[in-house]
Amino acid sequence: MHEQRPKAHVCFVCNIIFDTVEEFRSHIVQDHEEGTDFILCPHPDCQIPVRDLRVHCALKHPEMRIPEGYPLRPIILRDARIKKSKKKSNTWKQGYFFSKKNNKDLFFRSGLESEFYKILEKKGDVARYNVECLEIEYFYEGGKHRYIPDILVEYTDGRKELWEIKPKSQTKMPKNVAKWAAANEYCKKRNWNFIVLTEAGLKILKKKGKI
Repeated sequence: MHEQRPKAHVCFVCNIIFDTVEEFRSHIVQDHEEGTDFILCPHPDCQIPVRDLRVHCALKHPEMRIPEGYPLRPIILRDARIKKSKKKSNTWKQGYFFSKKNNKDLFFRSGLESEFYKILEKKGDVARYNVECLEIEYFYEGGKHRYIPDILVEYTDGRKELWEIKPKSQTKMPKNVAKWAAANEYCKKRNWNFIVLTEAGLKILKKKGKI
């Protein structure tokens, strides 16, 4: 009889193979972005990174009800084993935006971020803004991590605001909640405001023409 080989666990983002599910989980959580590359199963006894939460729960946790508002799939549904034939959606495009106020190119990780850059360029009371310019320490699942917010906005009257740009579908993720709690405390100590802006916030700003 042939000896049965142990099941290999393959990272669906970068195709690295792991011998144990613990190594697989640790790699994805540490090296990839929750919400963008994977969704973490909310079942307390599972917490495994997945690409499709509905399919995963139907197979592994048919008795569990997925929490309301919890994202079902990551923004970028990757599979390192499959060659892509479809064009990427512009919604999540990455690139550079030239800022006249800052006189330099600013990197954006999504089309949503680039839209907020355009608004900041038009805002007369915004003196300047900087992208991913500081780090905040936060704790999650018993470990210490670092969080880099999206935009630091400086107004002509001296006020400062720290902005995080996120799709609404990611606002209830436990990891993001932990990040933003730490960011709130960071800003309070400096008399700044911390704001999470979603697609809804973008529509409001475009409609009203003001923050």
